[in-house]
Order: sequence, then structure tokens, then C-alpha cells
Amino acid sequence: MTSTKIKLTLSLTVVSMVLGVMVTLQYRQTQSSRLTGTLTATDTEEKQMESELTALKNSNVTAQQKLSQITAQLTTYEKKSAGASTQLQQLQAKLSQERILAGVTPVSGPGVTVTLMDGIATNGNIEQVLTHDWDVRSVINELFTAGAEAVSINNYRVVATSAIFCTGPVVRVNDHRLAPPFVIQAIGDPKTLQSALDIQGGVLDALRARSLRVSNPQQVPMITMPAFTGTIPTGSTTS
Repeated sequence: MTSTKIKLTLSLTVVSMVLGVMVTLQYRQTQSSRLTGTLTATDTEEKQMESELTALKNSNVTAQQKLSQITAQLTTYEKKSAGASTQLQQLQAKLSQERILAGVTPVSGPGVTVTLMDGIATNGNIEQVLTHDWDVRSVINELFTAGAEAVSINNYRVVATSAIFCTGPVVRVNDHRLAPPFVIQAIGDPKTLQSALDIQGGVLDALRARSLRVSNPQQVPMITMPAFTGTIPTGSTTS
């Protein structure tokens, strides 16, 4: 199919070139005809112009024959490509899905949102009630496992290779310094994603057990996320 499409494109290009050549030849042929009919020339010059005119006519005939051959080939390629249109659409759909999963294109769709916030220390153990990088990663991993097509934190798109780690009191995501609250959004089947987060004894229950403030996951009819920004790291990942 790919070969057919390439041949089809090349054929269209060649047809355009041949048509251009034919137009040029026809223009030159007309100009030569005008010269032979309006100028008073010597026998030598007249013979030379007649010779050039004959050559132009022959070139025009050759171009027309070439155009006929290419047109016939083009018709054959079009018929072949028409039969593969369904496969081509499937490949295009798959490519679009891969782009979304890779985070290289903005995406919109229904999904869920959940917010993580630091808890309030009551016994002096502040470290226990802080939202750490692994807390954020655990929620993101749960969403991807549940089939999320795209995930963002505070409107920054994250992908499988996004670096998420703590730097003092903040969490760095794709080299962006983020502080709580962390608003995590995921695009996918809202019911499935919400169920994955709300499961008893799941990731959110574990965070609440440490006294972190975690909102109830909410289904959202339409979420819009930007494309992934930043370089793809080779070390840290979300897993």
C-alpha cells in the first residue's frame, strides 16, 4: 500500500511536470509560427526556424505520449489505493492514537480530575503529611494502568518518561517547579478511571491514611490538555 501511495504521488508530480513541459512547448511552438509568418528572413534563417519548429512539434508529440502513459499508470494506482483506503484510515487512526499516548499533540476528551494537598500536622511530624513525588507518581501510574490516554499535573502534560521528583518543598514535573495543590487530570473513560481511584484500599485511601487531603475524583465531560513540553529524560520515569 505504501509503495502504491508513493507511486501515486510520484505519478501526480510527473504529470504536473509533463503538463508544464507541454505548455512551454506549445508556447514556443506558437512563437516560432509567428516568427515564420511575420519576419522576412534569409533562406538559411528560414530553414533553421522550420527545423526548430519541427523539433518542437516532435517534442510536443513525445510529451503527449508520455502523458498518456502516465495517466494510464495513474489510473491503475488510484484503483489500487482505493481498495486500501480502509487500511490507510486504520493506520492513520493508530498513528493519531500513538501521538496522543506519546504526548506530542494536544488532546481533548472526557475524563476525571483529583486534587492532592498536604495534610495538617497534628503531632509535629510534618514530613508525613507532605505530598511527595512518589505520591503523585502512584496516582498517575494508577490512572495509566486504568487506561488513561493522557494525564496532566497542574496543566502540564506527563508521559511515561516524565521526570517527577521532589526538590525541597516543591515537586518538579518536566523541569517545572510545582507546589500543592496538585490538580491531576486524566482523559479516558470517566467511569473506569474514577472506579480505579475510588477502589477500597487503593492509592487514594493510602494517601488519606497518611492524613493527606485528597479530593474525591470527579468525572469531567470535557478536559483539554496541551502537548508534552520539555526534553525526554533518559533516567527517571514515572514507574
